[in-house]
Amino acid sequence: MKINRRVSTLTLLISAGILVLSGCSTAKKSSDVQAVRTPVAPYLRLSCDELFTEQRTLIERLEMSRKAVDKAYDSDKTTEVVTWVLFAPAAFFLEGNQKEATEFSATKGQYDTVQEAIAIKKCASEMKAQETPVAIPKS
Repeated sequence: MKINRRVSTLTLLISAGILVLSGCSTAKKSSDVQAVRTPVAPYLRLSCDELFTEQRTLIERLEMSRKAVDKAYDSDKTTEVVTWVLFAPAAFFLEGNQKEATEFSATKGQYDTVQEAIAIKKCASEMKAQETPVAIPKS
């Protein structure tokens, strides 16, 4: 009975340790990534049609970038758990998803800036006239 109790205690301690230490990764979900602001001035030189084209391009890039960030996040978290179970010291060398998050952050900032330029130039009424549907990405 004492052996089973020791095994149960050891299993509980290892599980608790994994949960506590699983926060060591620097990986972020796409929903945790903040936009990096870009200057609006260059976008104010564009016509409304050019802004709408840029907006569509950024929406596509945002979706691809969001998927890359979340995929890298999931992969990093899975690797982290396996690393803690198999060889804990290696968990301190996990890279996270900084590259993907940085790209997503920049694209998110560009999208916000294009939205701001569209509002400043009052292009929204022109878009309604063209009836061009544009999907708004999740923030």
